[in-house]
This record gives sequence, C-alpha cells and structure tokens, in this order.
Amino acid sequence: MWITFAFLLTLCLTVYFYFRHRYRYWKNRNIPFIVPKLIVGNIVEIFMGKYSPAKYVAHLCNEREGPYVGFFILHKPYLAIKDPGIIKRILVRDFQKFPDKIFINDKSIDPTFSNSLLSLGNAQWRTVRTRLSRIFSPAKVKAMQVYTERCAKSLRLYIDGQLNERLNLKDLTTRFSTEVVFSCVFGVNSNCFKEKQSMCNDYAHKIFPKAYVGLFKGFSYIFLPQLVKIFKYQFFDPTACDFFQNVFSDTIKHREISGVRRNDLVDILIDIKNQSGSLDNNALLAQAIAFLGVGHETISAIISLTIYELCINQDIQNRIREEIETVVGEDDVTSHTIDNLKFLNMVVCESLRKYPVIPFIQRKCVEDYFIPETGAVLERGTSIIIPTHWLHYNPEFFNDPYKYNPDRFNGDTSIPIDPFVYLPFSTGPRACLGRRFALMSIKVCLIYLIRAFKIERDAATKGQLNFGAAHALDPKEGIPVRFQRIEQSYAGTLNKH
Repeated sequence: MWITFAFLLTLCLTVYFYFRHRYRYWKNRNIPFIVPKLIVGNIVEIFMGKYSPAKYVAHLCNEREGPYVGFFILHKPYLAIKDPGIIKRILVRDFQKFPDKIFINDKSIDPTFSNSLLSLGNAQWRTVRTRLSRIFSPAKVKAMQVYTERCAKSLRLYIDGQLNERLNLKDLTTRFSTEVVFSCVFGVNSNCFKEKQSMCNDYAHKIFPKAYVGLFKGFSYIFLPQLVKIFKYQFFDPTACDFFQNVFSDTIKHREISGVRRNDLVDILIDIKNQSGSLDNNALLAQAIAFLGVGHETISAIISLTIYELCINQDIQNRIREEIETVVGEDDVTSHTIDNLKFLNMVVCESLRKYPVIPFIQRKCVEDYFIPETGAVLERGTSIIIPTHWLHYNPEFFNDPYKYNPDRFNGDTSIPIDPFVYLPFSTGPRACLGRRFALMSIKVCLIYLIRAFKIERDAATKGQLNFGAAHALDPKEGIPVRFQRIEQSYAGTLNKH
C-alpha cells in the first residue's frame, strides 16, 4: 500500500513539476502569454463549447497587448501573431522558414488527407502545387465560366419551380457548389438539380466533418495529434472518400480509354500520373477529393451568407441589382462584365471579411527564427497561429467590424486595407490555390440570382445566425428565405438563355 502511495505521489509530483517547467516557456522568452491551467493548458473553454477554436484564439489575442500572445494546448506552446508586419514575414518574406502547416501528417492513419495539398509538407507540397496550379490559371478559370453559368441557370430554374416557398438557402447553394465543382473541375454531372437526393451532393457535404465531430477532429488534427495517433481516426469522412475515389477512378479510366480531354483537373491528374512516378493513385485521388471538399464548402458558404446579408440589407441588394442591370443588362455574363461589377466585388469582399472561410492560418517554424521587430527568437518547431478572425473583427483595422459594410472596400486610399490584415484566402506561396475559381463561381451565382429574383428573409430566419462551436460556416438552423420573381428582368434572361 505504501509503495503504491509513494509511486502515485512521485508520479503526481513529476507531472506537476514537468508542467510547471513547460508553462514557463513563454515567460522565459519574455513573450506575453495567457496563464494556463495545469495539464490542460488553455483549452477548457473550447471543450466546454463556449468558443470555437478561431473565436477562442481571438479572445486570447484581446487579453494581451503586443505583437503576439503565447498560449498552451496541454504542454505544447503556441504563438498567435497579431502584428501585420510579422505576419508578412511569416507568410511571404521569410516563407522558407515557415513552409509547413501544423496538421498531423500520417499516411498510415489518413492517406487521403495526408496526401492532399492541405496537409503535405514543404518538399512534396511544392511538387504537387506546381503541377496543379495550371488548372486555376486565368485562362482556365475564364473557360470554366461557361460551365459555371450553366449551373447558375439550373439553380435559377430550380428556384423558379418553388417561388414564394420557404427554401433553405444553404441547401440551394450546396447543390450549386457541388454541381459547379463536379462540372468545371472533374467534368462529371452530379445531377444536383434533377434529383432531390443527389448522392454526389450528399457525399460532398460529408467530406468535411460537421458539428461537434468536426470541432473535435479539426481541433485534434492541429492541436492534439496525440489523440489522432492513439485512436487513428480519419479527418475526411471515410465513406465519402470511398465514394469519390470510385467516381474519380472511373472518370480517369474513361478519359484514358476515350482520349477525350477537357483540360480540367482530371486531365492534369492523368498527365501527372503519366509523367511522374513520384505520386501514386492514392496521392492523385487525394487532390481531387480535397479540391471537391474545399471548393464545395467555400463557395456554398459565401454565397449563402452573402444572400443572408442582402436579405437583411435590402438597400445593398437593390444597389447590386441596379449595377447588374446597368453593366450586364440582359446580355451574357462575361469575365469583362464581372470585372466591371465593382460594387458586387465589394460585397463579396465584405462577406469574406465578416465570414472568413479560413478563420485562422497555421504554420510551423522549421528552423530557429529571429524576429527583427521585437528581438524575439522562435525555436525550430514552434507552432504559429495567425488569427484571421481576430484581424477581420479588430476595430483598429476595420471600423465598426460587426456591421456589414461593403463600402469599406471602395478603394478609398485614405483608409487603405492592409493585405496582411485582410486574409480571406491566406496569402503567399501557400495561399488558396482555387481562389480565382471560387470568386468567379460566387459572383456568377449572385449575378444570376439577384437579377432574376428579389430575395427576402422568411419569418423563421433569425437576425443573428448561430454557428455554434463548429469550424464550418454552417448555421445550425439553416437560412430559410423566399424568392420572388422580378418579372421584367427574369423574362428577358429566361427568353435569352
């Protein structure tokens, strides 16, 4: 009995002094930090559901002055960077010192996620990104616009059959985004507007984990890799991965046999397969699944949340409609007319500010790094968090940040927007590869819907959306809206197209 007691006492004291030593990490480096709770560090509020990870990091940033703030997840130190100049160093100027993400990368546990661009380390990431970047060149995105317009017209006709009914906006936009990604990037018809329950749409929605499962998986894959290694759970939904692996494998085989080329992602994956032995089939399919998941989530979220804001701010909706009627009229939508829709662009920029699809950016320091602005030295292996949500809602950078105000992006040079404060798609070499494609798809959809319909909130739509603690911008109660046809505009576009 005494031996057991002595062992437990020794163990407790060892744990106590170990964590006490670890929790002096930032203090020893003269870096402001949040005092952690023993053993758990600074994560209690997240697991209690009080904050999402992004909002909790923003909360920590507000708690301490200075260019950065340290915190702990269990025993491991993390540093949230608040200063735009240091953010520029990490993401662009000294990128070679911070090329990797914090994501756990273990192909034996999750071969799909670990092989994707989202998770790959610097050496493999550079090779894969260089090859895949061709699919989203300006010329390729311009060519994809034709397919995107077809999807927007299908969405418009789908809504036309349900006028003045309560519709879930998120359901509509996920159908559109799935159809767009399948059509433009993979050359596959997803039948999202022909089938009430489209398997492609259902499985696309499952790729990224949702609700508390999503919170746990997303948090642990970044901050608690020990749990992933112990329980060996995959980040991407395994059933969705199996479904799309079969779909994309069949598509690749059909292209190889038929010799048909669309110059889309499928063709580029085939070229990589034929030209390089460095990537196996699992790695190639991982890129397709990751592009589908990210594109589906980003496009659908921003369209639905933009329309939600336009329902609340009918004056902004009318202003966009007037601009569309002036610039586009009843003509076809072209890349030139999209570029000339200045106010629409301001609206999309404001949606991306208020609802950042990347709520925080993560990087890992791969060698010791001296910060000239402060004299601090970051050790190799230091985990870095760039708090996009905190930056986008900081009144120092954006006046009245909780107000939806597209005019803050009017290009007024007297109030310039720092590109290292506004980071909707990140920036630098590891910025979102599909940014240009996502923006084009979002704008095309908004043009077709706003010039054809007046969109209003349903009585059940809440004034404040409830996203809970989940990572995704997916309101718990959905976004119920109603569409009313604008006769003159709609008749012209319908007859023309």
